[in-house]
Amino acid sequence: MFVMTPASPTQGKMGARKELRLHRADEERIRAAAAATGLQEADFIRQAALLRAQEVEQRLSLSILPVEAFAAFRAAVDAPGKVVPGLARAAEASKGLLTDAG
Repeated sequence: MFVMTPASPTQGKMGARKELRLHRADEERIRAAAAATGLQEADFIRQAALLRAQEVEQRLSLSILPVEAFAAFRAAVDAPGKVVPGLARAAEASKGLLTDAG
Protein backbone atom coordinates (compact mmCIF):
# COMPACT_ATOMS: atom_id res chain seq x y z
CA MET A 1 0.00 0.00 0.00
CA PHE A 2 1.83 3.14 1.14
CA VAL A 3 4.02 4.12 4.06
CA MET A 4 2.54 6.41 6.65
CA THR A 5 4.75 8.56 8.81
CA PRO A 6 3.35 9.36 12.22
CA ALA A 7 1.04 12.36 12.24
CA SER A 8 2.77 14.99 14.31
CA PRO A 9 0.93 18.11 15.42
CA THR A 10 2.18 21.46 14.19
CA GLN A 11 4.52 23.06 16.70
CA GLY A 12 3.81 26.42 18.28
CA LYS A 13 0.88 28.16 19.84
CA MET A 14 -2.54 26.76 19.03
CA GLY A 15 -5.09 29.39 18.08
CA ALA A 16 -7.95 27.36 16.59
CA ARG A 17 -10.57 25.72 18.75
CA LYS A 18 -13.04 22.98 17.83
CA GLU A 19 -15.85 21.49 19.84
CA LEU A 20 -17.48 18.15 19.21
CA ARG A 21 -20.41 16.23 20.54
CA LEU A 22 -20.00 12.56 21.35
CA HIS A 23 -22.17 9.71 22.46
CA ARG A 24 -21.26 8.72 26.00
CA ALA A 25 -20.03 5.31 24.81
CA ASP A 26 -17.72 6.97 22.28
CA GLU A 27 -16.43 9.34 24.94
CA GLU A 28 -15.59 6.39 27.18
CA ARG A 29 -13.74 4.60 24.36
CA ILE A 30 -11.70 7.73 23.63
CA ARG A 31 -10.98 8.31 27.32
CA ALA A 32 -9.81 4.70 27.76
CA ALA A 33 -7.68 4.74 24.62
CA ALA A 34 -6.10 8.07 25.56
CA ALA A 35 -5.28 6.76 29.02
CA ALA A 36 -3.83 3.57 27.55
CA THR A 37 -1.48 5.61 25.37
CA GLY A 38 -0.59 8.07 28.11
CA LEU A 39 -2.09 11.03 26.28
CA GLN A 40 -4.54 13.69 27.35
CA GLU A 41 -7.89 13.24 25.59
CA ALA A 42 -7.45 16.43 23.55
CA ASP A 43 -4.01 15.29 22.37
CA PHE A 44 -5.35 11.84 21.53
CA ILE A 45 -8.24 13.30 19.52
CA ARG A 46 -5.93 15.78 17.75
CA GLN A 47 -3.48 13.04 16.78
CA ALA A 48 -6.30 10.77 15.57
CA ALA A 49 -7.77 13.57 13.45
CA LEU A 50 -4.36 14.43 11.98
CA LEU A 51 -3.68 10.79 11.15
CA ARG A 52 -7.05 10.53 9.37
CA ALA A 53 -6.36 13.79 7.49
CA GLN A 54 -2.99 12.37 6.41
CA GLU A 55 -4.67 9.17 5.16
CA VAL A 56 -7.16 11.19 3.11
CA GLU A 57 -4.40 13.41 1.65
CA GLN A 58 -2.38 10.36 0.62
CA ARG A 59 -5.38 8.66 -0.97
CA LEU A 60 -6.18 11.81 -2.93
CA SER A 61 -2.65 11.81 -4.34
CA LEU A 62 -2.84 8.21 -5.59
CA SER A 63 -4.13 6.89 -8.88
CA ILE A 64 -5.07 3.24 -8.77
CA LEU A 65 -5.56 1.32 -12.01
CA PRO A 66 -6.22 -2.34 -12.67
CA VAL A 67 -3.15 -4.12 -14.06
CA GLU A 68 -4.55 -4.24 -17.62
CA ALA A 69 -5.45 -0.55 -17.60
CA PHE A 70 -2.02 0.38 -16.26
CA ALA A 71 -0.34 -1.71 -18.96
CA ALA A 72 -2.37 0.11 -21.63
CA PHE A 73 -1.56 3.48 -20.04
CA ARG A 74 2.14 2.62 -19.88
CA ALA A 75 2.14 1.51 -23.53
CA ALA A 76 0.45 4.77 -24.57
CA VAL A 77 2.96 6.86 -22.63
CA ASP A 78 5.91 4.92 -24.03
CA ALA A 79 4.64 5.05 -27.64
CA PRO A 80 6.19 7.67 -29.91
CA GLY A 81 4.16 10.83 -30.25
CA LYS A 82 2.19 11.75 -33.36
CA VAL A 83 1.83 15.16 -34.90
CA VAL A 84 -1.83 16.12 -35.18
CA PRO A 85 -1.84 18.93 -37.78
CA GLY A 86 -4.88 20.81 -36.47
CA LEU A 87 -3.64 20.60 -32.88
CA ALA A 88 -0.15 21.71 -33.88
CA ARG A 89 -1.59 24.75 -35.71
CA ALA A 90 -3.79 25.63 -32.72
CA ALA A 91 -0.83 25.37 -30.35
CA GLU A 92 1.27 27.59 -32.60
CA ALA A 93 -1.54 30.15 -32.93
CA SER A 94 -2.06 30.31 -29.17
CA LYS A 95 1.58 31.01 -28.29
CA GLY A 96 1.77 34.05 -26.07
CA LEU A 97 -1.95 34.09 -25.26
CA LEU A 98 -1.54 32.22 -21.99
CA THR A 99 1.04 32.90 -19.34
CA ASP A 100 2.10 30.84 -16.37
CA ALA A 101 0.80 32.33 -13.13
CA GLY A 102 3.66 30.72 -11.18
